[in-house]
Amino acid sequence: MKALYKGRIDAGHTEGDVMRLVTEGEGFGFKLGSARMTDMVFQYDGQDVLLVASVLNRTMGHMHLDAVSRNGKNSFVLEPVKS
Repeated sequence: MKALYKGRIDAGHTEGDVMRLVTEGEGFGFKLGSARMTDMVFQYDGQDVLLVASVLNRTMGHMHLDAVSRNGKNSFVLEPVKS
């Protein structure tokens, strides 16, 4: 969550805008949004950092979100949890 929080700050996002995990084609992506009543809200240091709709949370409950540094920037990878 720290990498998502830092990325939001570095990008200068407006206060209250939070990264939302969304489906894109056959994969996942991010867009800015505000928390909805049914969202799971992940926080870092008391700040909302990631929003996941409850429907999407059930779909990806077995996935792991990780930050990978590439060329000095963070990329985010969603992979199945290894058992």
